[in-house]
Amino acid sequence: MKRNDLLKMNLQFFAEPAPTPDATPNQDPTPTQAPDPNPNPDPEPQLSVEEQLQRALVENEKLKRAQEKAASDAADWKKKYNATLTDAQKAAQEKAEKEAERQEQFDKLLKENTVNKLSKNFLKLGYPEDKAEEAANAQYEGDTETLFRIQSEVQESLIKQKEAEWLKSRPQVTTGAGDGNAEDPFLKGFNSVGTKYKTSK
Repeated sequence: MKRNDLLKMNLQFFAEPAPTPDATPNQDPTPTQAPDPNPNPDPEPQLSVEEQLQRALVENEKLKRAQEKAASDAADWKKKYNATLTDAQKAAQEKAEKEAERQEQFDKLLKENTVNKLSKNFLKLGYPEDKAEEAANAQYEGDTETLFRIQSEVQESLIKQKEAEWLKSRPQVTTGAGDGNAEDPFLKGFNSVGTKYKTSK
């Protein structure tokens, strides 16, 4: 074997292998997406009012059925759960449910009583009945934004009402020019003196 052949073999031994397609370093594993052939698709046709209403009714019916199914499933689950309870646990659960219902009724009556008292106070301040009730509810709920909006509306209404009352009650304004038909009092007096003077001669 010649020396040149030996040298070629040694160089091939130390050469790096060619990369295979499945073992390329730093290659993104996600395939590249092909560009969209139609970048500007046609917009959806506009629906008429009747079609929009029909869609809304269909969606409403779907939601109603889903709600009924959820209520039915909850009732079934409660029956199955109650079947696993002991008598003592059932009695404790019934007591807790009655207590929660009683508390709910108490909170409702407390709210009605408080809102009625607040509404009477707003009525004394000159609020209309509907605005007084709305303001009382807003104050009970702690909704200051609604409360201030109602107060502003009522104040503007009261100011306009007072201005209208003042305009009706104020006396007629006279400018001194008269309406043109009545005789000027100065000329009337002057002329009467002139006629007296002529008759006395």
